[in-house]
Amino acid sequence: MARNRIIWFCLWVLSVVGISLRGGAVTYGFFTLLSLVPVLSLLYLLAVYMLFHIYQELEQRFVSVNEPVRYRFALVNEYPMQFVSIRVRFFSEFSSITELDDGTEYELKPHSRIEKETSLICKYRGEYEIGIREIEIQDFFRLFRFRYRNKEGIHAVVRPQLIETESLGAVVLSDAVRASERSRTEPDILSREYVPGDDPRLINWSQSARTGTLMTRILTGSDHQEIALLTDTFRTGTALADFLPAENKVLETVLAISYFFSRKQICAAEYHLSQALERLSVESTGTFEEFYQAVSEIRFSSLNTHRRLSESVMQRKDLLDSSMLFLILSVWDSETEVLVKTLERNGMPVVICLIGGAEAAAPDLSDHRHCELIRISPFQDLRKELGA
Repeated sequence: MARNRIIWFCLWVLSVVGISLRGGAVTYGFFTLLSLVPVLSLLYLLAVYMLFHIYQELEQRFVSVNEPVRYRFALVNEYPMQFVSIRVRFFSEFSSITELDDGTEYELKPHSRIEKETSLICKYRGEYEIGIREIEIQDFFRLFRFRYRNKEGIHAVVRPQLIETESLGAVVLSDAVRASERSRTEPDILSREYVPGDDPRLINWSQSARTGTLMTRILTGSDHQEIALLTDTFRTGTALADFLPAENKVLETVLAISYFFSRKQICAAEYHLSQALERLSVESTGTFEEFYQAVSEIRFSSLNTHRRLSESVMQRKDLLDSSMLFLILSVWDSETEVLVKTLERNGMPVVICLIGGAEAAAPDLSDHRHCELIRISPFQDLRKELGA
């Protein structure tokens, strides 16, 4: 484009020199034609901007992280003029589109359309724009380039990814599992996978032989302690790039831990701060979809400070009576440290799942006797952090 401008300018200067030295109808006509070229180019760009249409469609509005979904778009020219250079730029920070790139240049003949179909993958949970971000057009002479934001964007609602893990890092659950069943007295017909420390008398040998995995019967009773998951819903930062990765990994961690418990028939409940401290029960895998939907709709806010979270926790006897607590958060501060110490004084073991990059400083847990730390990167596969 710069080369074409230089060529045009040199020709225009030569036409001015020709007028000065010789004049004549041909020279003046050449000068007039060259002077009109940029005006005509700008009018052409204005016409393309007003007449060009772009349509894009996602197979489904609600998608999950890292789940390919069919995506298509169409460039449409409904008028008797040619669009010589159309380029589309895609949103790439939070989503990716396979087999397409921003460098492709499209030419649309009169009354024609170009359709493309491929797959789109969203990287983080949340609500944000995906697909075509902006459009770039050029004139016939390649003198001017004009970019403008796509007015027909796609607003996607992206749900967190559900990851299945076989462990929770180096955390030992045998004591917590026994505590959650402390007051149960009678074996149920349901069974779960054996956890080291379970009563050998409750092993279901017939089911163990069928499944190839050591199974133990579940004790029933009306009063029992649960393992609690406390989700931090405090939003740090205002830009999407600042909070989306961390919030996505917080909910991904909550789902992975909850799914681990539901598969092993271990009683657990999730708590998070909204208008008040809300509780979600982690049921069996058969009803886990309902729990997954509820977790996907958890909202983060700068108003959900750790001070509010700590005050709300202290008012919930059901949470304080839990046998163990998993605290999933993205920021460690003095308020969370006070909360953890209070929980420990009540005899509750605490596992902190801290979401943060390698540059984030690890909290000092030297004064915490019943506290474990699991560091989780917002950009790494959770299976590497918790165990495949």
